[in-house]
Amino acid sequence: MQSNIASDEIDLKQYYKILKRYKWAILLITVLSLIVGFVYINKTIPIYQASAKIQADPVQPNASLQDQYVANSTVFLFYETQYEIILSRKVAETVVDKLDLVERNSSEKDNEDSTQTKAVVLDWIIKIKSFFDDEEENIPVSDEDIRIQLAQSIQGNLNVEGGTQSQIINISYQSEDPQLAADVVNAVSDAYIEFGLNARLSQIKDTSQWLGEQLEDLRGTLQLSEDRLRDFRVSQNMMDTEQQQRIVNTQLQTLNTELVRAQTMLSEAKELYDQVIQVENSGGNYRSLGPVLQSNTIRDLVREETTLVRKVQELSERYGEKHPKMIAARSDLASAQENLNAEAQKISANIKSQYRSAKAQADNVKQLIAETRNNLQSYQGESFELTRLEREVENNRRIYENFLAKLMETDVSVDYDASNIRIIDRAIAPNYPIKPRKSIIVVASIVMGLMIGILYALGKETLGQVFRTPDELESVLQISSLGVTPLVRKSKIAPEKQYLADQRSTFAEAINTIRTGVLFSNIDNPPQSILITSTYGSEGKTTLSINLAISMAQLGKTALIELDLRKPMIAKDLGLAQKPGISEFLTGAEEQISLRRVEDNPNLDIIVSGSIPTNPIELLASNKFKEMLDTLKSKYDYIVIDSPPTLPVSDSCVLAKMCDFTIIAVKAEDTKLSSAKETISRLQKVNAKIGGCVLTQASPKKMSYYGEHYYQDKYYGTKEMT
Repeated sequence: MQSNIASDEIDLKQYYKILKRYKWAILLITVLSLIVGFVYINKTIPIYQASAKIQADPVQPNASLQDQYVANSTVFLFYETQYEIILSRKVAETVVDKLDLVERNSSEKDNEDSTQTKAVVLDWIIKIKSFFDDEEENIPVSDEDIRIQLAQSIQGNLNVEGGTQSQIINISYQSEDPQLAADVVNAVSDAYIEFGLNARLSQIKDTSQWLGEQLEDLRGTLQLSEDRLRDFRVSQNMMDTEQQQRIVNTQLQTLNTELVRAQTMLSEAKELYDQVIQVENSGGNYRSLGPVLQSNTIRDLVREETTLVRKVQELSERYGEKHPKMIAARSDLASAQENLNAEAQKISANIKSQYRSAKAQADNVKQLIAETRNNLQSYQGESFELTRLEREVENNRRIYENFLAKLMETDVSVDYDASNIRIIDRAIAPNYPIKPRKSIIVVASIVMGLMIGILYALGKETLGQVFRTPDELESVLQISSLGVTPLVRKSKIAPEKQYLADQRSTFAEAINTIRTGVLFSNIDNPPQSILITSTYGSEGKTTLSINLAISMAQLGKTALIELDLRKPMIAKDLGLAQKPGISEFLTGAEEQISLRRVEDNPNLDIIVSGSIPTNPIELLASNKFKEMLDTLKSKYDYIVIDSPPTLPVSDSCVLAKMCDFTIIAVKAEDTKLSSAKETISRLQKVNAKIGGCVLTQASPKKMSYYGEHYYQDKYYGTKEMT
């Protein structure tokens, strides 16, 4: 975990160093972005926005319950419709007429102080008509065209929102004129309310007119059907079916009630009748019947019989059967029993009579019910036409009454001018423009500039595809890095003479480091002939050649050969005579090689290129050059050769085959990775002995952004050469 944190800190520190390295570029981009922001602010015409709030209720003030339910169930469609109405061309044209914008536009066009928006609109109208006009003559723009264009301009700058969470709709308009913006918003609000009222009243009036026309026809139809019904009743001598039905239903209800009563009496009478028949069939006594037992007369006769029986028993015990009192008592008892039996028979006969009467009454009621039903069916068959006529009259009356109620409702609605739209806040002229937002633009410009600058720095750092450190040389080219030559800026001493001027300077120490790397590349058999080349020109190979040769001269006799025969620079940089040189020797113009020396360096001989030949590659590939190089190897301990760049010409490839050690100069932050790889590839194809590469013209401070170990502070008492 700690290692990850440390790694993040290192990455952040590297990013900080990269940004610090490109701080002036970032600052410049930020300043340019800020300037662009100020220019935009100064060039942009201020735009003002005025707003108004209105309340739109989906339910009309005088809506019925059904209309309210429908409105509430489709509220999501209501507000979408209202937005379209407010943004419609009809409302925009009404606003143009209300504010008399056509006249104002014409008058402001003649006035030098007219607003830019109106002038632009009129100019564009003229340009458009002239573009599509086939004739060369310009047709003047009509007021109607201007009216349409102004309406379209209002539509384009008008914004409507709200109505989702509440009934409030916000209407806003943007214009260069703050008062015009407020006037347009208020006019739009008024035009929107008027449009709703006019649309509703127009619909109501059309409905009322149609209902009135239909009502007259319905009134005539109803009257005609009533006349036909009346004439039919008179001709058929019939009452209306409803009254007849009511009478028949009453009769049937009465007969049914009577039938229930008669059937109840018959059921009771039949039960007693069955008991009488059972007694007669079994030869029993009528005195066991319930009605007989319940009769008061029977009770009295039974008491009398009981009394006489007791009397007979008493007299029988006292006087005997033949006693006159006994005979009289038995006669009275027989008479009482006869009376009792006669009374019982009388009651049973009455039961039979009541049964027959109840049965006859029930049959009569059933017959009356059947006759009544038959009469009703017969009447219904005869009154079919009457029923049809009555139904026709009822339907016509119902339709007529419904239309009459609707007509009365619409008549009331016509006089009711309340709107479901109310203005909550009217628009007022804004004091400050909404565009351009100066503070936001300034802040955005600074932020955008910083972002672009940072992206530029990181992008250039990431996508530059150039070498910045010696480590990149080794990782990309897969060859050893011999060292770094510091960048020399604003110095009285030329880079080529840095080693001569101060052998204890940072630059001289860098050259000594490179010299050490060359010698220790093969410590037992150090290279004698050292070729220095580069990918392209101006990469510091000549500076490296001169300073390395001076450094090698401290160790032994050294020859510096200028073999860049196409663009020689050593003689010029060191202030030596250009001719005669190698060209003259190889072409035979000179018999001996001309040697030159620099001050205070007896061990260093310099052989310049001489005049620029027409065929340098042929001279370098000649046998005479090989013989010359072999001769120099026998006389000098070290030979440093400054050759041409590798990619433009093939001279260095020819020379590399003849040398013991080849150094490739790579310019820091300039040489492309692909170009350096191609240089290595070409040299390897000729079997050149590539000893390493040197990062030239490198700024120690810039390299310190990639690692503090690259920064070379003063060590020997001299300042860094920058």
